[in-house]
Amino acid sequence: MAKIEASVMIDRPVEDVWNFISDLPNNAPKWNIWRGTRGVLEVKQTSAGPFGVGTTIQSRWSTRPHLVTSRITEYELGRKIATELTSPQMIRGTRENLSLESVEGKTKFNAVMELKFSGFYRLLGPSQVGSLRGFNEARVGNVKRILESEAK
Repeated sequence: MAKIEASVMIDRPVEDVWNFISDLPNNAPKWNIWRGTRGVLEVKQTSAGPFGVGTTIQSRWSTRPHLVTSRITEYELGRKIATELTSPQMIRGTRENLSLESVEGKTKFNAVMELKFSGFYRLLGPSQVGSLRGFNEARVGNVKRILESEAK
């Protein structure tokens, strides 16, 4: 399993950053962009009830022919959202942890991906880690750019 971490300091309070990143259906397509390509095209909640632990999500990515499904594994209001991919099989078990920390009125935004590859992707996946690292760094930078430009 490969672990990819990225973080950025955003000159906005935690509440503002939380409201933006936790609204996945509306905002994930805005900040999951790298090299001018929108990575996430659409996100929708596929389970009933409020957003939290156990919620299932389906997303459509520009880079994948398959729909990606995930489940919320941790949810701390205003602080953390963790997900685990449940499909497609080749990346099932991959985890993502988005967390926020308040630092002197600003917000440290952390995005950690723990990649798990199976099948043929066990061979191919490790060659993609560099690109995924760039993608992860770009998307935390996008959140910073979007939220700080809105504040002006």
